[in-house]
Amino acid sequence: MADGGEAAAPGEAERLAAVCAHLEEIRADLRSGPGGDEGPVERVLAAARDGEDSAGTLAVLHAVLQADGDPQGLDGYTNHAGATRSLRPAGISTTRAELVYVCPAGRCARYWWPQPAVSVPQCAISSTPLHQGRL
Repeated sequence: MADGGEAAAPGEAERLAAVCAHLEEIRADLRSGPGGDEGPVERVLAAARDGEDSAGTLAVLHAVLQADGDPQGLDGYTNHAGATRSLRPAGISTTRAELVYVCPAGRCARYWWPQPAVSVPQCAISSTPLHQGRL
């Protein structure tokens, strides 16, 4: 959450979730790019850890990825990239609550569906497991 108890802007929350869910892939993409520097993603993580507004650092990371040749930038890592979106995602029951894991700090839009024999992923920012919730 942003300072003052306000929720992060939807674009910022989705981009921060993409960083958390695809951190190693983003790092590898930055290392293999012309700049060869992971600094932009590390600045995003530092801002989020410190509770600062991460919109600016996310915008810089997005621009660096684009400059490195990825036209979608950070948005290419979001879960909805290239997919059809609707108010009710396919496969979600409206008759009972569905178990889902979400950002432990409520700062980003990351989510993860439980999978048999797979450990709950950790937040890349706080290193704590994602928090169990219900839809």
